[in-house]
Amino acid sequence: MACLVGMYDAWREWWNPKSIRKSPWQSHKPNCHDLYYDNFLIQQSKGQKYKAQLAKARQMMRQKIADISCGPIFIRLAWHDSGTYDKNNEGKGSWPCAGGALGSIRFDKEITAGPNAGLAKALKYYEPIKAACPALSWADLIQMGSAEAIEAMGGPKIPMRYGRCDADKSPDLSVAPFGLPDALPPFGGGPSCANSPAAHLRYVFYKYGMNDQEIVALSGAHTVGRAFKDRSGAVPYGYSNATAYTAKGCPFAMTSQTNGGQSWTKEWLKFDNSYFVMPMQGEADKECIAFPTDKVLTTDPGFKPTFQKYARDQNAFFSEYAMAHKKLSELGTKFDSEVDCDGSSF
Repeated sequence: MACLVGMYDAWREWWNPKSIRKSPWQSHKPNCHDLYYDNFLIQQSKGQKYKAQLAKARQMMRQKIADISCGPIFIRLAWHDSGTYDKNNEGKGSWPCAGGALGSIRFDKEITAGPNAGLAKALKYYEPIKAACPALSWADLIQMGSAEAIEAMGGPKIPMRYGRCDADKSPDLSVAPFGLPDALPPFGGGPSCANSPAAHLRYVFYKYGMNDQEIVALSGAHTVGRAFKDRSGAVPYGYSNATAYTAKGCPFAMTSQTNGGQSWTKEWLKFDNSYFVMPMQGEADKECIAFPTDKVLTTDPGFKPTFQKYARDQNAFFSEYAMAHKKLSELGTKFDSEVDCDGSSF
């Protein structure tokens, strides 16, 4: 396109020199050429600028993940931003009344809530990136970080879409704990869910428009990351004590700057299908955690076949996880048509 525009300008300058605006003080009566420049090229320029900043942000994120092994917290931040979505709230007000991937987790109402304990640190990691790429929305930055983290840790490439608009506040209908999954009973979702991890998972994910296969796929993200006593309170390990796999400086912690916690898998900075393989092999590693919402995936008739499939076939897990992740990353999102783009285009 740039080449064609250059050729077009050269022809115009030869045929009608006055139609070329060479400097701010060389003005002329607006003509059809100006309409072309003002209404197409300026918009294209905005889109290209956005793509350039997306590419820059991607590079900075990858470097950050390599420097301090912060991939898991990037994934958790994005999940907790998009996870506020409730399809039942659609139509109850103007966008973004239903919540979703809006960048609203940066507001006090959400970031200070119990389910988001520890995530303020992840936002701090993004501040230099946002400063270097000011055109990008917070919603895009947060979701990009998650997708880049998955791939950087060995997982699938997520077919991401960018151009999300930011919410200017946390939606009024979003209230703590924001419909996010609980680690331990009593579970949210009403009396039928209180002691049923399967019912609770369906309560959470069905309001996203997800099905049982997608629930299992997204649960597989627990192949990376740790739970902390200081955050969820669901494990005995916090910042001051660690398992054999989570101590700062041990081989499994790689370059992580955070000590402690308890992981679901041994190699908790490697995205693979070990989350599914270990239970199917009957392995019970006392250094690892499995919550009721993890264990039920191996027994519930709606979840078990998919769980077993992913244990046998990592490629199947990667393929179906990538599509479920994409869907999660777009919940409740409004895209700006001027910068809307595919993640493979930059």
